[in-house]
Amino acid sequence: MNSSVYRWAVSLSVVLLAACGGGSVSDDEMSAEPTVVEDSVASTAEAAGDLQAVETDAPVVEDTVPPQLQVEALATERAMSVTSAAAPEEAMSVSAADTAHVVRADFEGSYSRTAPGWTVSAWGGTQYETARETRPTFFRSGASSQRFKVTQRAAGTSADAQLVRPYPFSYGQTYHVTAYLRADIAASVELMLRRDAAPFNVAGSKTVALTSGWTKVEFEGTYRWNEPGSLRVISKRLGANVYIDDVTVTAIPSSGTSDATAIVLPAKGAASTTVTPVATSDFEGSYALTAPGWKVNYWGLPIATYDSSRETRAGFVYAGASSQRFRMLSKGSGDAQLVYPYAFKKGRTYRTSVYVRSDRSASVELMVRRDAHPWDAAGAKTVAVGSTWQKIEIQGTYLGDVLGTVRVISKTPGANIWVDNLSISEVKYNEMAPYSTATAPDTLFGVHVNKLGVHHNWPTLGQGIVRMWNTGTNWRDLEKANNVWDWTSGNGYRMDMYVNYITRNGGQILYTMGQTPQWASSNPSSNGMYGPGANMHPANLNDWRDYVRTIARRYAGKIKFYELWNEPDFSGTYQGSMEKMVEMARIASEEIKAADPTAKLVSPGVGVDQGYSFMDRFFQLGGGQYVDYVGWHFYYNSDPEALGSQIQNAREVMRNHGLQDKQLWNTEGSYICDRTKHNCSTWDSSYVQKRGVNARALMMMWGKGISNFNYYFWERQTEATGSRMVEADWKTPTTAGLAYAEAIKWIKGARLVDSFQINNKVYVFRVNRGSENYVIAWSISQNTKVVVPSEWGVSKVRTLAGQESGISGGMVTLGQEPVMLKQ
Repeated sequence: MNSSVYRWAVSLSVVLLAACGGGSVSDDEMSAEPTVVEDSVASTAEAAGDLQAVETDAPVVEDTVPPQLQVEALATERAMSVTSAAAPEEAMSVSAADTAHVVRADFEGSYSRTAPGWTVSAWGGTQYETARETRPTFFRSGASSQRFKVTQRAAGTSADAQLVRPYPFSYGQTYHVTAYLRADIAASVELMLRRDAAPFNVAGSKTVALTSGWTKVEFEGTYRWNEPGSLRVISKRLGANVYIDDVTVTAIPSSGTSDATAIVLPAKGAASTTVTPVATSDFEGSYALTAPGWKVNYWGLPIATYDSSRETRAGFVYAGASSQRFRMLSKGSGDAQLVYPYAFKKGRTYRTSVYVRSDRSASVELMVRRDAHPWDAAGAKTVAVGSTWQKIEIQGTYLGDVLGTVRVISKTPGANIWVDNLSISEVKYNEMAPYSTATAPDTLFGVHVNKLGVHHNWPTLGQGIVRMWNTGTNWRDLEKANNVWDWTSGNGYRMDMYVNYITRNGGQILYTMGQTPQWASSNPSSNGMYGPGANMHPANLNDWRDYVRTIARRYAGKIKFYELWNEPDFSGTYQGSMEKMVEMARIASEEIKAADPTAKLVSPGVGVDQGYSFMDRFFQLGGGQYVDYVGWHFYYNSDPEALGSQIQNAREVMRNHGLQDKQLWNTEGSYICDRTKHNCSTWDSSYVQKRGVNARALMMMWGKGISNFNYYFWERQTEATGSRMVEADWKTPTTAGLAYAEAIKWIKGARLVDSFQINNKVYVFRVNRGSENYVIAWSISQNTKVVVPSEWGVSKVRTLAGQESGISGGMVTLGQEPVMLKQ
């Protein structure tokens, strides 16, 4: 992962600064990278390998005043009280009879402003009123209800006041919320269950239109964070009195699976696909600045500027009577983007299209993304637009639990962009259907060996390929001065040692190029993670050509696979231009093919946060024509099934550029601690996780057609998790190592003929190898009983520990460790 540690440290420092009042950060997505990380620190960061990026995201700004006069508010909320004379509130007690209710509020008692346990969170100078209400018909039961009214909020900002009930909700628990609401005038009110820590994730919400009659509001949500949260009442209409009564929040008990309710597995998976429209915007109406539902999100210091308006001129409307005109005037230090918020659902796949044109040659990106950390895209495509209308279409799976947006992003300052006929459709299909039924390639089973010299042991995982990265063999290690190569000592000798070690043991090599020597860098003083100047393209591309030619000729026939660069979507490892990266791809392809026509070039290996946008731009500029395979870095935690959506989103970027037939390689990844759930400095995964998570990840990658996965890295010893594959003697496999080796045995030489999942819980892979037919299955919940179809003809269960037992009564109990069901 290398760059994630650096990203995490950088972003955390910015977040802490803002939280302490030490800065005025309001960027939509902060990308400031501070001081240099020295080589010794970079080595430690690579070894840690599982720190995740932390970012803050600014809220969308309404464009109700001229944009040049607007200043975006900080995302951090600051709770405020209307008056210091308010009486202290008491925590609500729950009687023994109400233990199912984690929150129960009947709003009775002698309070004057807010009921016991409730408070108001207000920021940005928002003014509000609260009071106990006792007038007849203004309470639903008992003798009183809670009255809440927002009386003033600053226009064009995220300022607000919300009635809140804090509660320490439990991680993984599902809650059912019920409340009764009414208003004195027609008003829209949102009831929300959310996490009260950045990025303020929403576990569930519901918005209703209120009148003078009582309305029952119900919804459910699963809380997936360790920090406390709150139930929130959010009034959308200024000046409306909202009345709340009889609120309950109930923890829904989880139910086990008995024999009588065992899941009956189908003999085979489905293959049908349906496309259902869920939202459209035709840009009609009488608006002045932005069409109904659309906003402009802009940020930066200096702040970005833009203008927008309704367009009705002939030729500038694709259909109907009007379209949306949008012009980004200047980016400042941020950007201005036309956005359409939509409540995308986690795990669902969406197809989004829009028609665009411009008054000049311009570049426009269409993106769907989560509007919270890590702001990952569920589809992105950049196109060149001109004076004729063209359709942009993207597809991807949404990964967040929070609100997302469709974004139209102008890359050309000053260009007028016209937008019309937005369509969002949900795509449903068997997401687990095999990408390919061909035999699993040997390149799928890869690993990193980073401590050669400390030991000379060959891993016993069953790997067929080794990626050389963080092995002291990159460009700046090998050519420390112009045209000075030393193969008899130092890093040159180490390069030979690695190549000979891998080939001697029958393995193939993926060699990752890059990290510019300071003498060759276009900016020798840039803060590269691997040293000054390392993260820039070379000043003279002939130096790059000489480097690639030297390596390719020296190791022709020995190194069969080359990777262009490591994680260039992170500024710590690459801050040069995209155009130069494409040129380096062209040169690398020329030199590698000249030395060995059978050798293959893999694109830059990018991450899953900013990697989608990076690769989209790389392909748009023609980089795809110079690479044989496409590289990505997919890490995973104790929920490795999420890899499926990440891989699918990467494939959509490839499909957008006609590259869907190229192999997709996961050149770097491993099991890492999820910092949103655990204290990773002390957390140790269970034995079930150590045995099962890596195997499940490998199965998911196989099912999604990944042609290469290089586990990072074999000798890792710094974490007490299932990422450790070998003990400190560099010989003895760990529990995770033994289970991973067994999983590779199940896949090697086999074909995946069918795969599917049931109830978002049970995963089934039907496998063929010659005359053998067997099934690999697991459940994300322990002790899940399933009925095995008689058509499979299986009679035994084999575990990742190599133990076998018989199947009794056609029923098997599945858990988080995959098992083989065999004849």
